[in-house]
Amino acid sequence: MKSVYLNQKDNYQKNFGIAYRSSSIFYFKKNSNFNTIINFMDYWKIKKSINVMIIASLRKLNGELVLRETVSLEKGMVVNYTPEIDDEEFEGSLEMEAIGNGNLDIPFIAMLVIYENKNSVSMVHGYTRTYSPHEIEEKKTIMVGEECGLTMRDSKDVRSFIIGHNGIYEEPEQDLLMTVYNSNNEKLEKKIKLKKLAKYETFKIYPSDHFHELEKFLDNKPGSCSFSFSLNGGFTRTVVGNETKDGTEMQVYHSDFNFAKHDPGYVDKEDCYFSYPICDDHIDQTVHMEPATANGKYILNHSDNDFEFYPDKRLDVKMSSEILKIKRLDGNMPARINLAFSAKLKNAKCKLPMESARGFYHSKRPPKYRMWMVAAIGKKYRSKLFVHSIRDLYGEVKDSVLSIKLFREDGFEPVEKKFNADQLKELEKGKYVDEIFPEVSNIKENEIGQLWCHASKYGGHQGFTTIEASNGSSSIEHNY
Repeated sequence: MKSVYLNQKDNYQKNFGIAYRSSSIFYFKKNSNFNTIINFMDYWKIKKSINVMIIASLRKLNGELVLRETVSLEKGMVVNYTPEIDDEEFEGSLEMEAIGNGNLDIPFIAMLVIYENKNSVSMVHGYTRTYSPHEIEEKKTIMVGEECGLTMRDSKDVRSFIIGHNGIYEEPEQDLLMTVYNSNNEKLEKKIKLKKLAKYETFKIYPSDHFHELEKFLDNKPGSCSFSFSLNGGFTRTVVGNETKDGTEMQVYHSDFNFAKHDPGYVDKEDCYFSYPICDDHIDQTVHMEPATANGKYILNHSDNDFEFYPDKRLDVKMSSEILKIKRLDGNMPARINLAFSAKLKNAKCKLPMESARGFYHSKRPPKYRMWMVAAIGKKYRSKLFVHSIRDLYGEVKDSVLSIKLFREDGFEPVEKKFNADQLKELEKGKYVDEIFPEVSNIKENEIGQLWCHASKYGGHQGFTTIEASNGSSSIEHNY
């Protein structure tokens, strides 16, 4: 089956064809120290006034179905779902599907997975999905995987990993090509035999199993990894991250296209911007550019400092303020460039930083007036909310008002707060959600809701929220 690239213009215009089904498939794990939670909001009612049925399918690593059930939306606007199984230990995948009574427009479901480990908490939004048969028939698929974005922190205590999920058909045995880069711009390549994948099978790869001197190669500094492979009937995005070898911590985020091999599309020669969630409570605040980038010569500017960048080079920029600007010197800008950002809470007692993948903004990005994101308001976890206004592209906020509504599991009516341009400035460097909504916070031991934000006029906001544990372990994600 030949796969085609869906360009950024299609993405912006929601040109995905008929989407009666929106879905995601997540890595799932359970043991005495580990729990997996799917967090989502019934956003279909708000955005499109559409009712959906939610179907959950739990499978073993080999793809064998263990449980399938519907998930109720009758108690409240927010759901935190974990399938109930008798197994004390389980590892596999959990597929979440929304089936609508109208066109859902977007086949990627807006859900988060939250991983609770003994000494860490981590989350990532839906990263991959199985295709519907009509998408495969219409060739609106990407099944030839050219992925990158794994930050490798392999050391005596930590190992990096890649987790992927095959689609609805079997995939023959293949050679997976893996390339790793260190901070000295050196790289190693190796072909890894990936066995035949059953339908829905989950595979997990530790690069250190295949690059036996990886710790020496990285030399206690972050590295990067890209990889080439194929799936059959599934989107090739993977979940990547790092875990401690003693099994007590794990941090995840998603991979992204290798734009040295995928065509990113291009925009007119212009400056592009990344808005970093800088915070006085955080340390080691860093953005790194992926070596797997479209060909070209680039200049990054941050705090009046210039950094040269070119493909096959890993560049780490220490962030001291919100804005990072990038410009291509020898042609038009790629419409997509990958980066990952990371930080740790001050006085954190965990080993692993929070990390997330994000891209740059440019003038072709359409205005966005609605966004929503996770918010922990219980005693167990806290969430910090960042709201940025991308003034470089959209100008000043002026008289626009941002409504922020907190939705919860128990009930359908939100608590609402409104912010004008001056009040939004207090959210630029982060503010805890329980300080914004103190009247409904810290009531339950563990309560995770969702924030719905709607701007009256301004289309240039972007948001991030964290989930933070008492030991300083934290995770961050951008808004939908």
